[in-house]
Parts: sequence; C-alpha cells; structure tokens
Amino acid sequence: MNKFNQNIDLNLYKTFYVVAENKSFSKAAEKIFVSQPAISYNIKELEKYLDVKLFYRNAKGVTLTQDGENLYYYIKTAYDYIFLGEQSIKDSREMKYGNIRIGIPTHIGLFYLSNKIEHFHNKYPRIKFYIQNRSTADMVYMLERHELDFIIDSYPIDNLNIKLNTRKLASLETVFVGNTSLVEKCEENFLDDKNLSKIPLILPNSNTATRKKLNEVLENYEIQIDPMMEISTTELTLDMIRRGIGIGWLIKETVTKELKEGILKQLKLNIKLPNIDVGIAYIDKYVTYITKKFIEEEIK
Repeated sequence: MNKFNQNIDLNLYKTFYVVAENKSFSKAAEKIFVSQPAISYNIKELEKYLDVKLFYRNAKGVTLTQDGENLYYYIKTAYDYIFLGEQSIKDSREMKYGNIRIGIPTHIGLFYLSNKIEHFHNKYPRIKFYIQNRSTADMVYMLERHELDFIIDSYPIDNLNIKLNTRKLASLETVFVGNTSLVEKCEENFLDDKNLSKIPLILPNSNTATRKKLNEVLENYEIQIDPMMEISTTELTLDMIRRGIGIGWLIKETVTKELKEGILKQLKLNIKLPNIDVGIAYIDKYVTYITKKFIEEEIK
C-alpha cells in the first residue's frame, strides 16, 4: 500500500480541519485569511475527491456528517502530531528536552565520555543519553538505521555501505599494567622483552582492531605472545588485573588514578607500544540540533 499519495492536496484538508473546528465557513475564512468562496470551493473539491458529503449546512453554521466525523478524527490526530513535532523541535532548540544516542566501546567510554556527559548534563539536565556498547560493524549498522546519533571508536572508522562523516579525536597511550606485586615479580623474573609470552597476559579478543594493532607491533619486534586470557570488556579486564590474576593491556587514561595511587603498576618494557587512535563518526543528515550541540561543546 502506498503510504503517501504525492498528488494529495494538503491545503484541502487544512480547510476541512479549520471549518470543522470552527463549525462555520465564514469563521474558517477569517482564521486562515482567505475568502469564504475559497473555503466553499476547497470543501467541494475535497468532497468530490473523496466522493462523500462532509458537512451539513444549518442556520448556525455547519455540522459534520458521519463521514465528516470519521475524517475529522484522523485529520485532528494528524494535526496533533504536527503540533507535537513542532513543539519537539522548539524544545530541542531551547535544550528543554531531547535524546542523544551514542555508540562507544567500554575501553574508550570509561574515561573519554563520562566527564563530557556529566558536564553537558549539568547544563541541560533534561537531555537524556542512551549509550550502546557494540562491535564497530553493529554500531555503523545502527547509524545507518538512525538508531544511533554518532559513534566513537578506534580510528579510522570505515564503512563501505554509506558515507560517514569521520574525524580523529585523539591518540591514546597504551600500557601493560597489573597489581604491584605481580608486576614486580614479572620484572624480576622476565626482564627481557622477548619473554612476554611467559607473563600471564590479559588481552582484548584477537579479532578486535586494537588487538590486531598490538600484534603487528610485537611482530615487528619479533616478540611472540600467548595470552592466558582474552576479554572483550575493560571492566572485566580491570577486575582480573586488580585481583592479581594477570597483566592487562589498556589505554593508560583508563588506569591513571590507580597508577597514581599505587594500586596498579605499569610493566616497564623497552618497546614502544602502539597508541590507540580514537575518532567520531556520524551521518550528517541524521544529526539533530541537540546532538550537534553536544558534539560542538564536548567532543573537542
């Protein structure tokens, strides 16, 4: 079924709605600043198009026929939705209400996004945030379906199906970290970088972009690794690290506080670990006013 007839004359329905609301052709003419004959003509045209009679004329004005009542129900509903749409746009422009839907992996979101959301929320407390943690492919798919407003992920963020507006946001240092006693034990027994394979490593899953980047760097140094554990979430990796189960590879900013407080310790190596580049991606035509405001004010 065709959901929208492009030949439909919406002006006829506007005339019908105003007449029905005011129960008078003359009052309707005054409301929309046209002549009464123009009102009469539009109603006749709509009745001809629908092949029904919409109004009964009487001394006091006009009343709706049964067909007119049925049509009025739908037209009024449409006008109510138009009003809500207008109000939604006005509210979003005034930052009264609105939603921001973001896709971001936990290893970036833990430190990169939280303070930005807090800062924005303090200024605009009625704006709601919806955060999704999915694979890059899933988040790009959700962008295409307008289920996300933007994503922040490892950069570059590529997609062959639709053109994304992307830009690099930051280049983040990575480190191997563990609880202090485990790191000191490893440094004492495995000082040679080549012995990384003997250290109980906790790494991201092998199919992730970040893990592949680490593998490439280590291969250049001819270093073989055999992680004891592969974990997809930063939260669980951190929990395993704090428990002394293994030494994990993380973005340094994720553990800055623990390193300063001595809860965790960085494993010192003579190799340059890869930085993780982070970028933003969105589809221009889907960016709402509120989302644009958040990106401009917070995502520097």
